[in-house]
This record gives sequence, C-alpha cells and structure tokens, in this order.
Amino acid sequence: MLFGAKDLALLEHGCKALEVDSYKSLMILGIPADCSHEDFEETIRAPLKPLGKFEVAGKAFLEEDRSKAAIIRLMEDIDYSAIPREIKGKGGVWRVVYMPQKQDTEFLTKLNLFLQSEGRTVEDVARVLRQELCPTVPGPRELPARKCGAPGPGDKPGAGAAARLDRVPPLDSAEKDGQAGDRKRGKRKPKKNRRRHHASDKQL
Repeated sequence: MLFGAKDLALLEHGCKALEVDSYKSLMILGIPADCSHEDFEETIRAPLKPLGKFEVAGKAFLEEDRSKAAIIRLMEDIDYSAIPREIKGKGGVWRVVYMPQKQDTEFLTKLNLFLQSEGRTVEDVARVLRQELCPTVPGPRELPARKCGAPGPGDKPGAGAAARLDRVPPLDSAEKDGQAGDRKRGKRKPKKNRRRHHASDKQL
C-alpha cells in the first residue's frame, strides 16, 4: 500500500520521539479526541491480533486533524499481509500507517521526489492505478442477443441449433394438421361427385 510522504514523516517523527523502531511499528490515525484509552485498546485488539504481541508506545493529539494518533510497537517480525489498512472504531474509520519494507524505502523516496517535482502526490498515483486496473463500466459485457442463426464464438456447441429447434413446431402437431387437412379434402370429394351426378341426371 502506498502512503503519502506526510504520513510516513509523521510516523518516523513519532517513532523517534518514543525511541522505537519505525520499521516495527504502526501508526493509527483518526482516533477521536474523546476516545478513552480503554475503548481504544478494546477496538484495536482483534484487528491487530494476527500480528502477534504489541503494545501502545504512545499517543499524540494532532491539531490539524483535531484527532489523536497512536504509535503501536510490534514485538514480532511484521507480516505485511496481515496488517489491516483500516480499523472501524469510534467516530468512523481509523487509518493504519506503516513503513514499507526496507528494500522499498529507496524506491519510495525517489518516487516522492519525482512526484513533488511534477506537482503530484502518492494518492494521485494510487487513484490512477485503481482506474487503470479496475475501470468502472456500466455493467458486464454481454453478447448481443441473436434471434437465430449460427452460434457465435462464445456459444456452446449446439446452442444455435437448439435455438432453432425451439422454434420448429412439434412433429405431432404437424402430423395432426396434415391428417386434418386430408380429412377435410376427403369430405369435399363426395360433394364434387354429387354435383357430377346431378349434372348427369339433368342431361338424361
């Protein structure tokens, strides 16, 4: 996860003031000023449990945000995949900030310097990446409906044939129609014969 230079600088400054290793610590931001220490510890216990043993190294009130920030010192090696990005607590969502792995620090420093020269922020990069990797579309792509015809490239074999077969009337009904027609034609023949007989009678 990418963090802004301001967040990382705040984490680094807080860890130096408390004399803890910034690479084995977390910073939680957005804690309401009226959140008690007991409520705070109760809130973070479950989300941070996968990281092993930890302790609250210290807290500070941030005038700019009118909220508290807390430094959490981890006792075990960090499993970066287990670090929560956010914690739902009193007053809303609390953000979790941590230092990237040491091998990524040099890259992140260069990235921040480049972005500052371009007038951009890490948040801008994250937003662009989200748009590129997960573009918003009206809905899932669907093949246009076909009334009948050969199956398309995405259709299962026989799908087109099944669609055409559905439109063909059952053989039984066709046979019944044919038989009914024969019966009608059979009934009409005697009428013609009667007319011929009448005609022959008149001639006689």
